[in-house]
Amino acid sequence: MTKLAQLDPTELDDYLSTLFTQQLRENAIDYPHEIAETVAIGAYDQDQLVGGLLMNRRYDHLYISRLAVDPAYRGHRLGTQLIEAAEQWARQHHVLNITLSTRDYQAVGFYQKAGFEIYGKVTDLPFRGVTTVYFVKRLIA
Repeated sequence: MTKLAQLDPTELDDYLSTLFTQQLRENAIDYPHEIAETVAIGAYDQDQLVGGLLMNRRYDHLYISRLAVDPAYRGHRLGTQLIEAAEQWARQHHVLNITLSTRDYQAVGFYQKAGFEIYGKVTDLPFRGVTTVYFVKRLIA
């Protein structure tokens, strides 16, 4: 009889990665690039970090997991520059789609202005009274 148990996330991730790689082989899918990586781009004023973004590439998809700019530097187009840097990186690495999410009180208009389209909304996520908005931008037609 099987049982369920909590375990180290790294151990499970390694095991699941093996299963997914096996699945690709079984379905004759030859993916020529690195499957996954995390990339960080920082924005600096002199030597001081004043903003940045974290993104995760998985196959031909890029997910921007975090983007923030120090309040003292907002209005200087740093957010736009970070998005442009992410898109440039994505194109260089043959990414087809970029996705991200934000909360309704954060940067919905900013991402729409940057060319991202809303593909979903979930109310009361991550907590009551807040809506999470999901965006996508297709880079290759």
